Amino acid sequence: MHGDQRILELLKQAFGKLDRPAHFTDVSHCDECAEQDTRLRLCNPRALSFEDVARAAFDPFCVASPEALGYFFPALARLALAPPSPDHGWYASQLLFHLQVDEVDNRFYRYCNDSQRVAVARLLAHLLETRASLALADLATERFIQCHRLWSAPRIDGQLLN
Repeated sequence: MHGDQRILELLKQAFGKLDRPAHFTDVSHCDECAEQDTRLRLCNPRALSFEDVARAAFDPFCVASPEALGYFFPALARLALAPPSPDHGWYASQLLFHLQVDEVDNRFYRYCNDSQRVAVARLLAHLLETRASLALADLATERFIQCHRLWSAPRIDGQLLN
């Protein structure tokens, strides 16, 4: 899919130069955070697979830092663009949670610069345009639309315009 490759290249340009964090979670917070940090430190973004992230009840990015999410974001987008996994479903619906949780107070949203936000908004638009039937099947169409509005809203000096 030519359009998928364009989106992945845009995301690579926006996020690809981020340094690998020393830790991916607040390892001192709790045992789960320490365990998820260990899991993510063993992952390579180029080889990230559904098995690494797609169990919603044990998703390492639920406790990951914004820096960790940014570092892995092109790989997460690659999984979101992939066909649904028979074992795990469509990863884009799970990724949507990380992009939408707490809306403008979302830690990842606040971490991203303008070009990264534009790239995320383009990914969301592309998913809606090319995989509308998957969003509909997951009963997530409205959530994708709302999330796209959030990530593409105009800003001045980082502040949303109302």
